[in-house]
Amino acid sequence: MYQFTLNGLLQYWSPEIIAGRWNTEHSDRLSFSSIYRAVRTGQFPGIKPWIHFRRKAKPYSNQKKSYSRSFDSSIHDRPIDADNSSRFGDFEGDTIYGSVGKGYLVTAIDRRSRLLVAAKCKDKTIPVINKAFSVAFAKSSKLIKPLTLTLDNGTEFLGFKAIEKENELTIYFADSHSPWQRGSNENINSLIRFFFPRGTDFRNLPQEQLDYVVSLINNRPRKCLGYLSPVEFINKSVALGLTIWQFSC
Repeated sequence: MYQFTLNGLLQYWSPEIIAGRWNTEHSDRLSFSSIYRAVRTGQFPGIKPWIHFRRKAKPYSNQKKSYSRSFDSSIHDRPIDADNSSRFGDFEGDTIYGSVGKGYLVTAIDRRSRLLVAAKCKDKTIPVINKAFSVAFAKSSKLIKPLTLTLDNGTEFLGFKAIEKENELTIYFADSHSPWQRGSNENINSLIRFFFPRGTDFRNLPQEQLDYVVSLINNRPRKCLGYLSPVEFINKSVALGLTIWQFSC
């Protein structure tokens, strides 16, 4: 139990995730509150709450986004399978700001499996954003074929028709100022901020470091997946003989 907990903490799993995962696999129970106490009393050498625990903060906003009314594919027209997360391939996407002149990340998360893909951008011009989504989805397509992508109304997405054509998917847009409509992506972006705080220079971020953080997140158990990680959840579906881009509950 001790080694299991330590291994989880070293991967930046929360005490809730560690306890939940342990309790799904073992008869002897582990309490997340006991993990918090053990860390705070120094029972895990090198593990510090302010380093290894994700701290809750106000929703991050780097700058006021510009919005356009030119988008004609509303989230309210999205297929029901995408709305209820009953199949694989329905992604939510966004950009994460580094700082002035320090670039961005493009992120996308599958609503069903919570699989994350990400790519670096030097700026938010339309060609750069479009290319970043293609790079990100080239990685995801090995596991999940993207079917839809839901974005906010930021003007960096004005080239969405090219994204649709390049990646063979359909894009829908959330209502203005409604981040809860892309809740999976908003939550994962806050987790990414744990590893890449405000001011990170994404232009000079080594690709290996970005890949490492994405791997940590994709191998992190999720309560909504029965304490499986996104990778385990997908692999289990494949093992059951499910075609993941046509999967339905």
